[in-house]
Amino acid sequence: MQKFVIILTLHAILLLPSCSKMHPYIKINTPTNGQRFNAPEVIKISADLQDSDALGYERLVVTKVNATHDTIINFIGPGFYGNMTYHLIDSFISEPATQYKIVVGGSGHSSYINDSIFVSTY
Repeated sequence: MQKFVIILTLHAILLLPSCSKMHPYIKINTPTNGQRFNAPEVIKISADLQDSDALGYERLVVTKVNATHDTIINFIGPGFYGNMTYHLIDSFISEPATQYKIVVGGSGHSSYINDSIFVSTY
């Protein structure tokens, strides 16, 4: 039994460094999905991006969703490379009776991830 506990303890110690790596994380804080605004209002965007190694190619894409075609109205990226955390802050002026798709993305650990929401105006 004592050998089993020692082996189990050593196994757990060897696994700890590999478990400490944080996978890429992106979260749009504001606005919230489904939120509605009175146009023409400034819509402020805030998002957090994190990775345990380094983030790369942060980007923000705001698209005006339309019945015939989507129109990109705001595009920032690719961003810098090398920081473990990044706080994105941006804004745009909304138009009446419009739906927008907001996508914040970036790469970390060799994979691209993103978070997206939809907002609209009266």
